[in-house]
Amino acid sequence: MPLSQAEPTLPFRFVGGFALSTKAIGFILSLQGIYSMLAQLFLVPFVLRRFGSLGTFRFVAISYPMLYFAVPYLVLLPENLRMTSVYFCLIWKVTAQALAYPSNAILLTNAAPSMLVLGAINGIAAATASLCRAFGPTVSGLIQSAGLEKGYSGLAWWVCALVCIVGAIETSWMDDVAVRLNIDDERDEESESREPLMDQIAIDDAITAAGVRSTEEVDNQHGINLSPKRIKN
Repeated sequence: MPLSQAEPTLPFRFVGGFALSTKAIGFILSLQGIYSMLAQLFLVPFVLRRFGSLGTFRFVAISYPMLYFAVPYLVLLPENLRMTSVYFCLIWKVTAQALAYPSNAILLTNAAPSMLVLGAINGIAAATASLCRAFGPTVSGLIQSAGLEKGYSGLAWWVCALVCIVGAIETSWMDDVAVRLNIDDERDEESESREPLMDQIAIDDAITAAGVRSTEEVDNQHGINLSPKRIKN
């Protein structure tokens, strides 16, 4: 977005951007990808071991509203501080993102009542996340366009901040409790849920019939009466 020469009317009415070149935007995105990879490898395991999945998720959920609320005001900073603030918010955002997804996945897995429904739960969660990624840019783009027409370039960011506040409040009701059954119980449940391939009575009858036929074949070949009825007679 180009720089704006209009005088801002604080606290909310202002427009304008950083007027970054395509090269600068590509460099920032490259740094974002590199830092995200390093955070996933080294930072996430340490933080999850230290604070747990629920504590990490709550911290991230609380930090997101502050980040989304503050980003639009970066354009109002002095020019020598703008890029420094951009990199700071970028590190903040990537760190929160790297911590949010693993902790959310762990909490979801622990909340599954059984391994038999874990796949369905993860599938629904992935489908919901994909749906939000599909409609999120469309909705936020419409809000951004409406905000620019009214002179509020940060409207889309502030709406996202409100959504994140709702999510942060919901984390206060969450518990990191593993409700899944133990391994033996899950195996028993899985074995009970499977229907037998053949009836056991039918199997026993087949074995008995095969034994009788084998005895009659020996009688016919060797002329020996091995049948219990013949021996008795």
